[in-house]
Amino acid sequence: MRAATAEPAGDEDTIVDDSEDEDTIVDDSEMDGDVVVDDSEDEGDGGEVTEGEGDAGGEADAGGLFGEEEEDKAAAAPPDPESEAKQLKADQAFITVVQRQRFLKKKRFDIQPQVGITVNDPFVRHYFAGAELNYWLTNRMAVGLTGSAFFGQKTSRYNNVRAQLGMLLTANKTLWQASANFLYNPFYGKIAVFNRALMHWEAYVQIGGGVNQTQIIPRYEALHEPFSNFNPQGNFAIGSRYYIARSDWISVNFGVRTWIFPDKLEPAGRGPSTGPGGLGDDAALDDPGNAKSAAQGTLAFNVVVFLGVSFYIPTTFEYTTRR
Repeated sequence: MRAATAEPAGDEDTIVDDSEDEDTIVDDSEMDGDVVVDDSEDEGDGGEVTEGEGDAGGEADAGGLFGEEEEDKAAAAPPDPESEAKQLKADQAFITVVQRQRFLKKKRFDIQPQVGITVNDPFVRHYFAGAELNYWLTNRMAVGLTGSAFFGQKTSRYNNVRAQLGMLLTANKTLWQASANFLYNPFYGKIAVFNRALMHWEAYVQIGGGVNQTQIIPRYEALHEPFSNFNPQGNFAIGSRYYIARSDWISVNFGVRTWIFPDKLEPAGRGPSTGPGGLGDDAALDDPGNAKSAAQGTLAFNVVVFLGVSFYIPTTFEYTTRR
């Protein structure tokens, strides 16, 4: 702060304040900031000029304003640990975009009971129950064994054809099958359930081969005994697995499997008229062994839809990260 002088400042512009008895001259060259001429004092003091007091006052006011906010923040209560835990739990409830794989199967055994039904034969319907045992080499590949028992029975269409059309159908039913398999999972994904939970799933293909046993259904069941066949078979399956939330050792499986195998049918010459006046029937075919030797070969298919539940051993797994 400096006092203004009454001397003129050369050619520079001056401002003369005549509001008082004594002239007060302010030099523009001194007015780098706002200049306030204070005439509130006595004439003898000559008035004081305060430079930049407006800015200083503004800063003080602003400082007071922000200062109050800082004091309010300081006076605020400390965060509640329980509230933070609740917020963290709420954040975890939301579905994140990137998640690691829900279920790991590597080096685990998969024991899977299965039930199913055939869908491709209109004359003989099979229900089956079995089990599948897999060992997972990686999370995508497994080798295993499958065994199934079949319970075949004639459908109403079989009886209707015989009664209404007078035709005798030649048909077989499957008794059981066993095979070794290789399984591969090419797809893994997630399904959002009401945007609140994720259901992890995977799709797989399976190929294998083994053996099965079939049995003929005699056209004249009251006269002839059935014979059975042991056949090599190959199988192919596609399916999917759905992993249960909050479980590290259970999955629900759904799939379609096809068995392909060569089979033998009851020979056409095996009929009821086996006497001298018979209708071309061969009496020797009454014996099941002879009938099997004269059986007609065919390529058969069994297509089943199955549902299974897998139990994984060990029941827990650990995530590992490469260094």
